[in-house]
Parts: sequence; C-alpha cells; structure tokens
Amino acid sequence: MAIAERLTKRFRNVPGVTETDITDWIAEAETESGLTAGEANDNALLYLAYALGCESIATDAARYFTYKDSEESVDKTAVFANYMKLADIARLRYSRYKTGGASYMYAPARYDGR
Repeated sequence: MAIAERLTKRFRNVPGVTETDITDWIAEAETESGLTAGEANDNALLYLAYALGCESIATDAARYFTYKDSEESVDKTAVFANYMKLADIARLRYSRYKTGGASYMYAPARYDGR
C-alpha cells in the first residue's frame, strides 16, 4: 500500500485534511529526511509525514480558545497539545524506522555519581 493511502487512512476522520495536504506532507518528509519512497523507507517516511501533518494541524489549533456561557462551556485548548503528543510519538517511530528498526538501550546515570 502506498504511503499516501496509509496516511489518508490515518487522517480520514480529521476534518479539513485534503489530498493536497497529504501530498505536501509526504513531499516535505522526503525533503527533510533525504529519503525517497521505496519499501525500505516507506515506514520512516509515513511516520515523518504523519508527524508533519499533526504539527500542521496543531499549528492551526493553537488559536482555539475556551468559551463559557451561563449554560454552555466549550474548551478546545487541549487540541494543540494532543496533536503535538501524536507528532512526538510519530517522530520517535520515524527515528526507529530510519535507523532500520534498531533497538535502543537506555542506561541511567549511577546514583552515586560515578
């Protein structure tokens, strides 16, 4: 399945996302990463394009506000943060796939400072 199809499925329930947006995010991902579409790079490009899409939507959502009336309350201020969290996760997955899916090891610093 092509990257554009996979990305379209991920954003299918997000209002306002068009085919042009998807194409632009994929092109930007190729430019930013230096990768081109091909079986070995597809997952890395997908996650980078997904991150770029989430960041784009978050940028648009940064202008959202809270509205309170005597009977109603609407709060859309968390939309920005939620999309940025999705973008962060996608960038981590991008890094993983760009390095060939290598595993990572984390060694915390010693408590005694040595």
